[in-house]
Amino acid sequence: MKATLITYTAKGLSKTESSRLSKALIGYKDKSNNAKYVYNRVGILKFMKAIIICKSAFIVPKNKAEKVISLIKERGGKILFWNINLPEKYFKI
Repeated sequence: MKATLITYTAKGLSKTESSRLSKALIGYKDKSNNAKYVYNRVGILKFMKAIIICKSAFIVPKNKAEKVISLIKERGGKILFWNINLPEKYFKI
């Protein structure tokens, strides 16, 4: 299966903007009422079959890579990406 390895950096962005970009991609846990309620907020990578290597590197299917790349660029992140081949069995359902 054709895939894209994407890495990005938030260098030059404020801490707030860097956090917003990370949360939009990966997601986060939201706690309310003194942590009585916990909500898992889903990021964009959860909806696609993505392999998250670390907080700033991940592998996505090639047909969905453009959506992730445009999100990172629109939020001001700097990006590098490579096209790779990877067996489909490694992608989550």
